[in-house]
Amino acid sequence: MNIWKNGAAAGITPPAHFGGLTVLDVVPFKDSNFSVQVSRAPKGGGGEMHHHDDWSQVFYMVKGRMTFDSGKERFTLNAGEAVLFEPGDPHYTLNEGDEEAEYLVITVQQ
Repeated sequence: MNIWKNGAAAGITPPAHFGGLTVLDVVPFKDSNFSVQVSRAPKGGGGEMHHHDDWSQVFYMVKGRMTFDSGKERFTLNAGEAVLFEPGDPHYTLNEGDEEAEYLVITVQQ
């Protein structure tokens, strides 16, 4: 068993992300093939279009809303909704709402 208690930490803004979006590793990749992150995006925060060759990612909205763009489809998720991006699936994110968005990113390395 492992217990992580870093939920109050500030997080960082990863490369290719903008507008004050922060990511906090709650359950890091260390010694496993998955991670759980908490992302927080103020209005206007997001991530540039990108994809992951070896990772599947689930984005689960906890608070607020985020707009996603896959290059083929643009959609908005609200609290309680989720999306799965498989390896190679491009995705772009943007908080177009008026309040901070908070969401979990669960990543599994293939």
